[in-house]
Amino acid sequence: MKSLLRHTLKMIDGLTTFGAVLGGALIAAMTAIVTIAVVARYILSQPIGWSEEMSIYLMIWAIFLGTAFTLKHDAHIGVDLLTSRLSPRAKWFFLCFQYLAGFAFLTILFFKGIGMVNLSIMLNNRSIATDFPLYFIQLSVPVGAALLMLQLVSKTVHLFEQWTVKDTTEP
Repeated sequence: MKSLLRHTLKMIDGLTTFGAVLGGALIAAMTAIVTIAVVARYILSQPIGWSEEMSIYLMIWAIFLGTAFTLKHDAHIGVDLLTSRLSPRAKWFFLCFQYLAGFAFLTILFFKGIGMVNLSIMLNNRSIATDFPLYFIQLSVPVGAALLMLQLVSKTVHLFEQWTVKDTTEP
């Protein structure tokens, strides 16, 4: 059973890392598009009409793909004024509550995102400037929420492992 759990946690970390790498590649593509658009507009006097819209779409995907990696490394912005003063036991319970609340929020975000994508597909919503199908952009919401939920599961497992190690080492 522990082998299956280890394999699952490794898979979650792999998906998280893949999402971050893909998000980084999208940021690089966005940077290239914006650079080419600036050169085309100000040096060649030939503006590119789709560059702003596509760079926004790439940024949206990059953000949703990168948040799970940020969570994995505890790099999200936070205020630890309260948690830094808690006992280890109280901090453990606080983190459990935080992960549970985050999972509940992300579950809602995931299902609402799926609903948004389905509605967009049914209505054939498209962007104004490029006639790009919007469901592809909106798909970043449930994908990002799913990656974050998986990372929260991983963090919760690690949190419980810390608790059980402390329980077995104390007399």
